[in-house]
Amino acid sequence: MAIPSDAGIYLVRVTTDDREHQLWVAAAVSQDEAINLVLRAIPEGWTAAPLSNKLKPAEIEALNMKPGEVRELTLKRPDRAPRTN
Repeated sequence: MAIPSDAGIYLVRVTTDDREHQLWVAAAVSQDEAINLVLRAIPEGWTAAPLSNKLKPAEIEALNMKPGEVRELTLKRPDRAPRTN
């Protein structure tokens, strides 16, 4: 199902208790609604802030999100071993 014309995909930066950042997306009719949707999906105490970046139409289509849906897009990286010289 495509996003209705009155809704959009909003990028949201989440900050965890450990001060790590995550990238989330929300399908909502406004940026405020997108923030509220993400805040309901993340643990209490974490914060969510809007990003001004916009996704390209092809990226929005590929996400195939429904109104009210949120997703984390952050790439999970394995812990890196310290470099030795």
